[in-house]
Amino acid sequence: MPIRQLQVSGVRNLQPLTCELHPQINFIYGANGSGKSSILEAIALLAAGKSFRTSTLKHVMQYDADRIEISAEIDDPDKGLCQLESLRLRGGDHLLKQNGSVLTSQADAAHWLPVQIIEPNTFKLLSGSPEERRSFIDWGVFHVEHNFMEQWKTFRKQLKQRNAVLKQKEDEWLDVWNTGFIESAEVIDQQRQNYLKRFKPEFDRILNVLAPEVEVTLAYYPGWDRHSELADVLERQKERDMTVGYTQSGPHRAELRIRCDKTPAVEVLSRGQQKSVVAALKLAQGYLFHAESGRQPIYLVDDLASELDQTHRLALCQLLEDLKCQVFITSIEKEKLTDVWQPIASKLFHVEHGQINEESTT
Repeated sequence: MPIRQLQVSGVRNLQPLTCELHPQINFIYGANGSGKSSILEAIALLAAGKSFRTSTLKHVMQYDADRIEISAEIDDPDKGLCQLESLRLRGGDHLLKQNGSVLTSQADAAHWLPVQIIEPNTFKLLSGSPEERRSFIDWGVFHVEHNFMEQWKTFRKQLKQRNAVLKQKEDEWLDVWNTGFIESAEVIDQQRQNYLKRFKPEFDRILNVLAPEVEVTLAYYPGWDRHSELADVLERQKERDMTVGYTQSGPHRAELRIRCDKTPAVEVLSRGQQKSVVAALKLAQGYLFHAESGRQPIYLVDDLASELDQTHRLALCQLLEDLKCQVFITSIEKEKLTDVWQPIASKLFHVEHGQINEESTT
């Protein structure tokens, strides 16, 4: 479901823009600070409700603006052309609409507009915290298991309540909250395991295309001893949980372990090989999403040239073209975008001082 038209105002140094986009490949180039990454950031903000560059909205909003307005005309295979609009005020208020009707949850927009991001910080997926890898798994589960978000919200509520009991050392209430906590935890864990069973073969296939010399394994840790029932683990840890005042085991502590043999991949692989592994993870997720939903994700690839060498850029771009999804790719130099890949179906944009202009691809 490609974005046909994008309108943005109030984002960083971008001048108010309206641009007609290509349903497949959109090249965007410009100098550092020109605003090219901000275009991708606006799309991410519309779809996921957050920036991939900062966690603070005021850093995204222009210093003299009181609002951010983003609107996208989207070609939905079932509904035809649809409008998704986001209004964010400096005070924190947020209005999200689809075809004029107010959406009550950002998750509704995220489900409707599935965006995958590959940018410099994405390559910390190997070296970053377990939370980053949990979020990676949950993106995939969220888009194929329709009740996952509700299950997760229920679990987070029960976790909060259980932690409150632990902090107050109200032992007599612990068993009451354990029942619902365990039920939700086991549903989430099973959904994650089912997803990863389908994900791993796709990841292996794509990694073999991107970096055939690299061999890594993916192992899922549910957040507690896999050889024990969660109820037994919680019982054994009850006194320690009471002491520290929070729940130490559960799906909120799950981890995707990426290894070469028995060693964390980040400790063995070169910087370039790590990038290939992370790119394979992100691409495999898009391919599996398409296979299971029949829908196409949208890829935002920021600063491609600085992250992958020419050979791996070519392999990555070819996989993106084979997926036949909409792609936005930025680079400082135009030649770094076109030297390894010149798809027939594409548009080229130049960004300078916050203004975007379409150029000929010939």
